[in-house]
Amino acid sequence: MNLNVPNTLRQMNACVVLNVIRENSPLSRAQIAKATGITKATISEIVSDLLAEKIIYESGVSEGGGLGRKGILVNFEPNHGLGIGIDLGGTKITFSLFNLNAELLAQHQEPTYNVTTRRAFLDLFSASIQAFIQRHSVPRDKLKVIGVATPGIVDYRSGMVLEGSPNLPEWDNMPLAAELGARLNVRVVLENDIRAALIGEMWRGKCRHVHSAALIGIGTGLGSALLMDGKIIRGVNNAAGEIGYMLFERNHLNQNWKNKGCFENYCSGSGLKERMAALSGNAMNANEILAAAVAGETLSVMLLEELADYLTIGILNMVTIANFEKVILTGGVSHSAALFMPRVQANLDRHLFANTRVSVELSELKEQAPLYGIAMLALHAVYPSIQFMPDTQLI
Repeated sequence: MNLNVPNTLRQMNACVVLNVIRENSPLSRAQIAKATGITKATISEIVSDLLAEKIIYESGVSEGGGLGRKGILVNFEPNHGLGIGIDLGGTKITFSLFNLNAELLAQHQEPTYNVTTRRAFLDLFSASIQAFIQRHSVPRDKLKVIGVATPGIVDYRSGMVLEGSPNLPEWDNMPLAAELGARLNVRVVLENDIRAALIGEMWRGKCRHVHSAALIGIGTGLGSALLMDGKIIRGVNNAAGEIGYMLFERNHLNQNWKNKGCFENYCSGSGLKERMAALSGNAMNANEILAAAVAGETLSVMLLEELADYLTIGILNMVTIANFEKVILTGGVSHSAALFMPRVQANLDRHLFANTRVSVELSELKEQAPLYGIAMLALHAVYPSIQFMPDTQLI
């Protein structure tokens, strides 16, 4: 039975049965029939097919309860299929192994390769993936998909990086899914890293059971991902959420913001560094500026106050348009949120009303969020019959 194409009543019933077993196993056939409303005869046929596919297995017996007959219990087999999830960053790459429950079974991190060409990067990237597969003894017949969360504007459907990160070589107009798939002979799914992180928050983090939210990533750069009325928003050219390019006043129209963007210039790690250099001539990185702010150094404190005010304006504008229930902050700079969040919250309290009130929270998943999110998207691509968040439209 091909569960990946549920276009007949039998296949649709099989999808229902599989998800009931995955979410509630162990179950007897009689319990499955009661839970689904499908006839016992049909349940027996579907369970036989799923057993043959080895996506479920039999183990144990149910309690008979008085004169009732005991039934053999069936269980979901989460390791029937495995996937590799990757968070590809400008300074580090994190690899993970996940199963059909989108559980992270293993992780490994290494520095991003210091090379100048696309081909050299892909050769090293493919070798690292192969080494991760071998290190964890992943059977090739069980490896169903590789998911990659990457910076830049990404077309999920075509597997293209349309506009890449300056920290990755020759990353514009990059058919990354096709390139990796050809090297590794496995399906590859691609998504923007912040968008993947939002999906991870929806699955395991602060956005569970939330239907409208924004995730703002404040790290070396600035970006966001949007969930509106249960749908992940990508935009006509997959550039939704590129808030780093927001402008805030008339004079900003006449300035050359280059590739960074106005908002990112005031509210990111690289922006803090450049603002410090422009105002003082000091070559301090973001971590040094944050540490100096903790120590009460005047200019560093001023830059954090400036960041807080621009972040507030950005959140206010987003909430005014989309009426989000939650805004989640993530990224390296957000780890020092205690330095600027009180000011942000005070600003928000002055300008939001009862019907636009929004909860601004810090991610607890942090760097795990894009790994969970890309696992979810990868599984959706190769096992669409498994329903993790049935009320949400991921693509």
